[in-house]
Amino acid sequence: MKEVVLNPMSGRETVKRLSEETRSLAGRYLTGKYQYRIKDMGFRLADLNLPADCPPEIEHGKNTILTAEKSSLDILPEERLAGSASNIQALGHCIPGYPRWQDGTGKGWSISHTTVDFGDAVRKGLRGLETEISTRMKRDSEPHHQDFFKGLLDVIEAMRIWTKRYRDAYREMLKSPEYAQYEPNLRAVLARLQNVPENPPETFAEAVQSFWSFFEFQRLCGNWSGLGRFDEILGPYLSRDLKQGIITLDEARELIAHFWIKGTEWCFGLRKDSSRTPGSGDAQNYQNIILGGIDQAGNQIENEVTFLVLDVIEELHISDYPVTVRLNSGTSEKLLRRIAEIQLLGGGIVSVYNEPLVLRNLKNMGIPVPDARTFTNDGCWEIILPGQTWFRYNPEDYLIPFQKALFAEKTPESYEELYRNFLEHVRALVDSVGKGIADSCFPGKDNPGDYPKMPIGQADVVLSLLEPSCRESGCSYTLHWTRWVFRAIHMSGLPDVANSLYAIRKNVFEKKLVSLPELVRILKNDWKDEEALRLRFANSLKYYGNDNSEVDRLLRQVLHDCSAISGAKSRVGYIMVPVGVSTFGREIAFAKDRLATAFGKHAHEYLAPNLAPTPGTDQSPVTAVLNSYCKMDFSDTPNGCPLDLRLSAGIRKTPGAADCLVRLLRVFIEKNGLYLQIDTVDPEMLRKAKKYPDRFPNLVVRISGWSARFASLDEKWQDMIINRTALEA
Repeated sequence: MKEVVLNPMSGRETVKRLSEETRSLAGRYLTGKYQYRIKDMGFRLADLNLPADCPPEIEHGKNTILTAEKSSLDILPEERLAGSASNIQALGHCIPGYPRWQDGTGKGWSISHTTVDFGDAVRKGLRGLETEISTRMKRDSEPHHQDFFKGLLDVIEAMRIWTKRYRDAYREMLKSPEYAQYEPNLRAVLARLQNVPENPPETFAEAVQSFWSFFEFQRLCGNWSGLGRFDEILGPYLSRDLKQGIITLDEARELIAHFWIKGTEWCFGLRKDSSRTPGSGDAQNYQNIILGGIDQAGNQIENEVTFLVLDVIEELHISDYPVTVRLNSGTSEKLLRRIAEIQLLGGGIVSVYNEPLVLRNLKNMGIPVPDARTFTNDGCWEIILPGQTWFRYNPEDYLIPFQKALFAEKTPESYEELYRNFLEHVRALVDSVGKGIADSCFPGKDNPGDYPKMPIGQADVVLSLLEPSCRESGCSYTLHWTRWVFRAIHMSGLPDVANSLYAIRKNVFEKKLVSLPELVRILKNDWKDEEALRLRFANSLKYYGNDNSEVDRLLRQVLHDCSAISGAKSRVGYIMVPVGVSTFGREIAFAKDRLATAFGKHAHEYLAPNLAPTPGTDQSPVTAVLNSYCKMDFSDTPNGCPLDLRLSAGIRKTPGAADCLVRLLRVFIEKNGLYLQIDTVDPEMLRKAKKYPDRFPNLVVRISGWSARFASLDEKWQDMIINRTALEA
């Protein structure tokens, strides 16, 4: 097989620490060689002939056993971890065996946008979880809770069946001369499966296998969970093994690399057909990882696993696990430099949180400090607490309320009236969203463990097994029985609103280049026959992202006022309503409803991503963008507010480039930025990759809360990335 260039941005210059066998395995996965394994396994819930009145928790548990029995086992003898998730329904965000949610039943929808507590599961093992659940069953006789606990025990039995099938398969492979050359590895994997995930791990290798088993079984059953604090969970096992001479750093790196490689099993490669529509990329499965920061006791987490993960990303350039590092004043220079070095390689795979600011925001929401310190994200960057949070968000385009104010039947007579009318339309939007949130509350859920007073068609037990707060309450994740229930409101288009207001205030009401009624007419006609005026509006002012205090203050006001309205009801019933800013690539979906703007953009253009500048409006150095962003008050957005920075690929050849990025990261924390995602991009390479995808199978780009292989994006998404990259460059 021809060697795959794992990172086209760096070519063949990439450092090589991993074995050639592991690098070759990565190349085969990333080019989609094993896509043939992803298929319909042919089993259905109806095969179980369950009674019509079967409780949904027991139904799901029995279906999970069926999944464990009928799903294929996919083993490559050189792989150092066992377990695969080849059900095509799982790839489609469905529960294998259930009727597809797309068919209108609603029952087959699996769970994403959350992170379970994998650390708790790894430490306890299946036996420890079983003991805990059995104890709770003896103390809690409520019938619905009993059904839930029985469903959880079925999931444990399913994982045992699945693991035993793998053990048996490895034993059969060891009998075959075909696999004689792999005997040491096969025996090592089998030995680990003898102990985990049944029991707590005794070694680092067992801990990695146990983590993989719990994670992969969730995927096998259709759930897309984030992985959480990878180095906090695995670091203690590696530190102990290194001290005892049980393992070397090189051996540990290989194990982590295989975890990363196997996570690409749903990679499309270059195959695009009706069953694998690329859309927004083939790595958008919400399996994010958190590194660094402090633990519940306030101790800094930086260990061998932290740096081995970054080594693997540097070498393999796998984007399927977007990584976010929690930074604080105690973050070492060594870690900052490794982050910078990897960010310079492109792909945007590693981003950063300002940990102290996140912790303050969670405390202000009423989250106890020890719980807040566990924070992770939902699979993109929205801030949640692992194993304790039910999460969903409402994305809203706040440029639409502004358009309603500007293009009203009666044109506002003053800037102040325009702004007041904008906020009134925001209130109307938020009121509508709030009604939807209120309607999503389950009736009768007043006290811990209360079962909803309504018919329940589906109640998860697979993901709930790894949610300690669900096991404690005796109710399913899908019934909102986590400790915290978040239904966030996410605002989009705020930089575009601020730029529009700024252009109108300066060019209409101060410079009087045109009256507001005349500007409204021009914008409705999409600047037709007014190109000179459009260019003057576009180029005569420094808009957000250029460290212009005047427009930055205006955006700060817009952000504060919209956040205050959106978060006025911080709790609706038992649901908490944190506010955030996001687009997640919805610039494409929003474009059809967006009209021409007062700062010179035509109708239906792709505008600002997240809280980054509108493409083409930031004409100053990258430090100006950072300064503009950091002038905002991020206590207004406790659920997150990202800044996207894209650097020219040429920066990699600049002497001291990594040092510059380290200083930028330090400044970001010192100036109270919240969340930063940096990508290094080459617009010309993107154009070539669109035309010749087979030459660039692993060219990775940052989308929003995730990175994706450019070849797996559909044409609209590719064009959006190329357009914003070219304008920013």
